[in-house]
Amino acid sequence: MKPNKLTRILVISLMTCFFSSIVNAIDVMPSNLEDLQTLNDSQLNELYDYGTAYAIPGSHNPGTDWLLTGLPLPVPGYAGPSELLNFFWGGKIFTTDHVGNTTLTNQVLPTTPFTFNNVSANVSIRENSLTNDGEPVIFLNYNKSNIRISRPVRDELRLIAPNLYLGRAYLKNDIITRMITRQKYSFVLWFALEDKN
Repeated sequence: MKPNKLTRILVISLMTCFFSSIVNAIDVMPSNLEDLQTLNDSQLNELYDYGTAYAIPGSHNPGTDWLLTGLPLPVPGYAGPSELLNFFWGGKIFTTDHVGNTTLTNQVLPTTPFTFNNVSANVSIRENSLTNDGEPVIFLNYNKSNIRISRPVRDELRLIAPNLYLGRAYLKNDIITRMITRQKYSFVLWFALEDKN
């Protein structure tokens, strides 16, 4: 058998194994927020690993508030918190100025007559995730937030399907936890955003 033919057969076999393992792990690729609710932690990790971060939501439309509808996903190891979080949080509003700087606010109490936008963050694209996988993320930095208690929070997003983002929320560790774990941040929960604009 010629080396070129053998190489092609080997590459096709490897690709088939690789893609079949992805299909086995996630039966149907998600296309909206609801599709993500049934996925477990390892499936969400897999989607996140294959996600991309090439543009900040709404950055192509400066001066406009760009709402991405949000959905907290089940917290790994716990049952139920996402329903409670869903009452308090409804998504993120991205705003890019004419210079290209993007900030966001969070939609608070979305299902009540008292809904408002608050809890600000700066938005940028970073070349590496807090997971240290070497891939870029849309980074949401709350360290200068208008709400003091949110300042230890860091969020990351990746686009996993057209108009669908998967996010990881982190909380800054206290000094003792940092000394023990040698990690500055701890993963807290998954969330998702859908661009319905």
